[in-house]
Amino acid sequence: MKFGMYTRGASETAHHISLIEMPSLEQAEAYFAGRKQMTLAQFREICLVREIKTSTKTLLYGNR
Repeated sequence: MKFGMYTRGASETAHHISLIEMPSLEQAEAYFAGRKQMTLAQFREICLVREIKTSTKTLLYGNR
């Protein structure tokens, strides 16, 4: 599964900061916390990790 790291600011747009492929959400959070050199609790206060769904549609399908 693919996961993205986002900041927890309401004033920012919802674009991911970084992407990673991991088997679970917990592993993705631990990975991103380690990259930021933070504890898991510190990381969860300022960042959010969400699963990114990949679309199976190609450009030929358009928005259908």
